Amino acid sequence: MPQSNMTLQLAPNHPDGLTLRNPIIIASGTFGLDGFGSGLPNGIEFQKIGAVVAKTVTKLPRKGNETPRMLHGTGWLINSIGLENPGIEVVLKKFAPRWEMWEVPVILSIAGECLEDFAYLAGAADRVPGIAALEVNVSCPNIEGGLEFGQSPELTESVTRLVRDSTQLPVVVKLSPNVADIVEIARASERGGAHALCLTNTLRGIAVDHHAKSPVLGGIIGGVSGPALKPVALGMVYSVYREVNLPLIGVGGISSVGDVLQYLMAGACAIQIGSASYADPWNPLNVLSGLQRYMRRENLDSLAELVGSAQTS
Repeated sequence: MPQSNMTLQLAPNHPDGLTLRNPIIIASGTFGLDGFGSGLPNGIEFQKIGAVVAKTVTKLPRKGNETPRMLHGTGWLINSIGLENPGIEVVLKKFAPRWEMWEVPVILSIAGECLEDFAYLAGAADRVPGIAALEVNVSCPNIEGGLEFGQSPELTESVTRLVRDSTQLPVVVKLSPNVADIVEIARASERGGAHALCLTNTLRGIAVDHHAKSPVLGGIIGGVSGPALKPVALGMVYSVYREVNLPLIGVGGISSVGDVLQYLMAGACAIQIGSASYADPWNPLNVLSGLQRYMRRENLDSLAELVGSAQTS
């Protein structure tokens, strides 16, 4: 039987596009021990994946939040890393030359403390070999002010337009679930010139130690991910699909082929695996193999046959 076609175009409105060989993307912050691809298990064929998103980088180095930074529960994970990273200058010098040697596209996640930071970061990454696209993080819930840009349609549009004006790379905007109207924010991103949208980042939450009568996480506020996030993110993909003319990337609680299929049928053309990849670096490859078997079993020629198929008229 001929091999099913999993290839997709993630930035059809960009002059050069962004072609992925399949819809499986490793989410930001979960790629290797450092989030930039270092320390992966020996023998792992990660370049079979559609794309990887590097850990979010800021203009200047960040130490991150106080420890503890992560807590696991039944069906959820809450993190308060606080965007620890060495800064854009170090990332471009240390990691981009390595990414240039890879076949898999690397998407660089960027976050700023002000509008000017986003423009600076986009400009710094522009035309750097090894960087295939930018993911604009306007939705981090575990740093002060991290949600501000993604909760206001006006600010979201402004950030997106500034990034677009500062780079020739494809631009993906990662939206927050911590908003009143996700469709309004998605439309603002589209007006600003986004090439694709990622739905969604983590939910804002905390954990409390009832013995100590105090918050558990050093940063107090964290971002909830894992299976608990999936119904929320899936619903947002479903709601946004008919409201914008942009490719959607679904993320939240994905660890199996069934999860991937649900996001595709809700309207995503690609997905990101985060918490499951962090816990088991082999998970994205296992999910990819399972998706390939599903397409052969169902005699599907293309993923396009699945995208949006659960939408009601």
